Amino acid sequence: MQPAQRLASSKSLIWLRLVGLAPGRVSRAAILLGLGAFIAAVYLPGSVVPDTLDMCGQAVSGVYNDWHSPAIAGLWGFFNPRIEVIFLTTLAATILAVHLILTRWLRPWVAVACTAAIMLFPATVGWMGHVGKDEWFAAAFLLGTALLARAGTERRVRLRRALLMGAMICFWFAIAARKNALLPVGAALLVAWPVPGSVFGRLQDRLLVRRVLAAGGVLILLVGSVSLFTSAIVRPRPRHPEQQAFLFDLTGLALAQQQMLFPPGVFPDGTTLSGIGQSFDPKTGDVFFFAPGTPANPFMLAEQVSAVKEKWLEAVLAHPDSYLRTRLSYTSALLGIAGAHPYWSINDPGSLPATWGSNCRVPNRTFPSLHQRVLDLLLRVERGNLFRGWTFLVILIAGSLLAGVRKVTEARVLLLGGLFSFAGIAIAGISPTFRYSWFMAVCALIVAALALRRIPFAARPDPPGEPLASVPDSDASRSDPSPSSFSATMPTGEPRSRWEKVLVQMGLIPDS
Repeated sequence: MQPAQRLASSKSLIWLRLVGLAPGRVSRAAILLGLGAFIAAVYLPGSVVPDTLDMCGQAVSGVYNDWHSPAIAGLWGFFNPRIEVIFLTTLAATILAVHLILTRWLRPWVAVACTAAIMLFPATVGWMGHVGKDEWFAAAFLLGTALLARAGTERRVRLRRALLMGAMICFWFAIAARKNALLPVGAALLVAWPVPGSVFGRLQDRLLVRRVLAAGGVLILLVGSVSLFTSAIVRPRPRHPEQQAFLFDLTGLALAQQQMLFPPGVFPDGTTLSGIGQSFDPKTGDVFFFAPGTPANPFMLAEQVSAVKEKWLEAVLAHPDSYLRTRLSYTSALLGIAGAHPYWSINDPGSLPATWGSNCRVPNRTFPSLHQRVLDLLLRVERGNLFRGWTFLVILIAGSLLAGVRKVTEARVLLLGGLFSFAGIAIAGISPTFRYSWFMAVCALIVAALALRRIPFAARPDPPGEPLASVPDSDASRSDPSPSSFSATMPTGEPRSRWEKVLVQMGLIPDS
C-alpha cells in the first residue's frame, strides 16, 4: 500500500472512531442487520392469527371492540400502516432490545452471537415471524427493560430522563398490546424504576415504601393513559372478553360438584350436565368454545356475562378446592406437564383472511420457497416435542439466579416479567398452546445468555455499576459525574422493615 493510501485509510479509521463507528461496531451492526433481514425474508409480509385479522378488520372498518387490544387497533386504524411495516418494526425492536440487554454484560461479539442464537432458536423464531399482540407485547416489554436498566445506572440527568421516558413509552405499548401486561410491567417498575430522592426525601429509610410509591405512580399513569385513550379516542364496543374464563371455570366447578351451577339461558334448552361434560376438558378450552356441536357460546350478551360472573363468584367461594383443581389442571397443560403442547405449538403457519372472512389485506409470501423450507424444518423439530413450557420455566428461574438477580437489573426484571406474564395466563386463560408460554421462553433464553457473564472470556470487562437506589433530580451531576456527587441523594442505613430486608436479600430490590 502506498503512503498516501495508508494515510487515507488511517484518516478514515480515525473519522469512524470519532463518530462512534469503529470497524468492529460496524461489523456487528451488519451482522444484526443480516439477522433481521433473514428472518424478514423468511416470513414477509408476516404471519397472522385470527386475533390479528380481527384487529386489522376493526382498523379497516373503523368500528372497534374491546375483545383484543382496542388501543393498538385504534392506532392501527389511525395511521393505517401496511402489515409488512408493522412486522418489520416489531422484528427490529425485538432484535435491538435483546442486543441492548446482552451488550451491557457480555463482550460485544458474544452479545451479537447470543442475540442471533436467541432469535434463531426454534421456540423463538416460530412465533417471531407473526404479527400479533404477543409479539408487540414482547418487543415493547423487552425494549422497555433495556432502557430502564440503563437509566438505573445513568448519571447524566438529561440522558437518564430520556431513557426513562423511552421506557415509559415502551411499557405503554406493552400494556396496550396485552391486558395481562399489567402484572409484568408493574413488577418491572417495582424492582427497577429509579426512585427520585427529592420527591421521597422524608422516606429515605423506607426503601420498600419509596419503591412502591414511585412504581405505583408510574403504573397508574400508564394504565390511566391507556384507558383514557381507549375510552375517549377509540371508543370500542364492549364485548366482555373475560366471559370465556368465567364460563370455563364455572363449567369445571359444575362438573366437579355434579350440579348445574349455570344461570338460565347460558346453554341451549335441554342441555344436560353430561352433555356439557362431553365437550369440556379442563386442560383446554379451545374445543369447549369453538369445536362444532359444542353447547358453549363464546360470545354471550352482556346480561348473560353478568349472570355468569355472579354464579362464578358464588361457586368459587363455596368450592375453592374445585376451582383450584380446575386451574391447576389447565396450568399443567399450559406448562406441558400433562402432555405435549397441541400441534402447531412453536410453529403456527398463520391464517388467511379469506378463511376467516376478513377484509384485512395480507399479501402473499415474498419468498414462498424459503418460507416453506424453514416451515418444514421447524415442523421436524416440533415433532420431537422438545419444547415444553415447564422447561423454559426452569431455565428462567435457574438462569436468573445464575446471572445474579441482585446485581443484574435485567435478570430480575425478566424473571418477574416472565413469571407474572405466565401467571396472568394461568389465572385467566383457556388455551394451553405454546403461544401463551412464548414470552416466558424468550425471557428464559435471554437470562440464560446473561448467565454467561460468569464466564471470564464472555463477560464484559467493564460491566455497569450498581443501580442507584435513589437518583438526583438536578443537573448538578452533569458537571461532576463522579460517584461523590450522588452521595447526598443516596439513602444510608439498613432497611428497617422486615419485608425490605427480605427483598434485599432475595436481590429483588437494590440494597440501599
